[in-house]
Amino acid sequence: GVYRTLAPGHWVLREQSTPATIWALGRRVLWLAVILVVLFAAMADRAWAQTASLWQGYTVENIETKAVAGTGAEAQEQAFRNARVAGLREVASRLVCPENQAQLRIPADSQLEAMVQSTELTDQKIIGSSYSGLLNIAFDPGAVGAYLSGQRVPHATGPAPRQLAIPILREEGSPALTFDDNPWLRIWSRGPDPTLLQTYDLMRGDEQDRAIFDPEVPSRSAVLSLMEKYDFAAALVIQAQLTPPLDEEAPASLYVEAIRIGDGPGEVRREANLVAETDESIDSLLRRGAFAIQEQASAAYCRTFTAAPVALPTTIQIVVIGMDYNGWLQAEALLSARQEIRGLTFMGQREGAFDVSVEFVGGLLDLQQVFRSVRLRFEAYTAQAVVQDAM
Repeated sequence: GVYRTLAPGHWVLREQSTPATIWALGRRVLWLAVILVVLFAAMADRAWAQTASLWQGYTVENIETKAVAGTGAEAQEQAFRNARVAGLREVASRLVCPENQAQLRIPADSQLEAMVQSTELTDQKIIGSSYSGLLNIAFDPGAVGAYLSGQRVPHATGPAPRQLAIPILREEGSPALTFDDNPWLRIWSRGPDPTLLQTYDLMRGDEQDRAIFDPEVPSRSAVLSLMEKYDFAAALVIQAQLTPPLDEEAPASLYVEAIRIGDGPGEVRREANLVAETDESIDSLLRRGAFAIQEQASAAYCRTFTAAPVALPTTIQIVVIGMDYNGWLQAEALLSARQEIRGLTFMGQREGAFDVSVEFVGGLLDLQQVFRSVRLRFEAYTAQAVVQDAM
């Protein structure tokens, strides 16, 4: 042979190379290069179709916070706590539909602080015992999910699955634009709004895409081909019809129609009609149109998590009758495993009975049935709803 091994990956020439051996080696290198190019292209297509970056919905920027306390340091501490509450409220509003947000309660300070992944202070001012600052706060996704689950509130567990977005701009007297530079494409190229659940990617716009898709006559078969190429389960074709201003009494207007191809929540067709406000630029009008479509798509995804209302827990004080302490410990384990029971707290013992605080979901008759399932009976003597600070 021509080569011998010194160490893994290291080779040394033992005999003089011949043209035949050099040609054989060259062919191997050429084939290896071809294989690597094909593999890289396949990986690039798949990577393009998947999440380009992490969803930014757990980060809240430019939180303005102020506080006054005994000292400047105390005011800063209170202001930071206020900022964490404001930040969590904003993140929760992105994951919980408006109709369920009233059920949210502010967590304890220790839990709230533990939910913060990072805090960036961009500006601050301390004057005497007053403090004002500007913060960016990133919350831990897992901690936020655990908090919302504990609140028993229906919520999205993250952003919607990414779709392929195909923006088309139409103006009277001009060809439809998808691949060539235009303000509608630039807006969608900035990426999804971080405050919304809807996420998407754009196609690269290469020669193959141009051969597949004609923006003048967008066809379902062409969209399906692009979905297959970029490995998407759904695509959104967003056509914007822009009418420029005619005069001061006829400002610019925008009609946006979005058609979903493939799987997805909500209606297949969405639309938005907008009229430019006084002195509003065309870019601003188009941005409002894009946001309106993304907002509708996000709301449709959010509502997939709100099929059934969630009842708030109630806490009552009860007397469990006819059981010794060891028997209660066994029954407590069985009761705690029931979905209706949120918490059991032993309050005290009296002759032949125990005082217990029970947090549960449902009515008193439901609770009685749960206790009967473990052969217990009780008498309730106080009842109150769980009260916490509202978000």
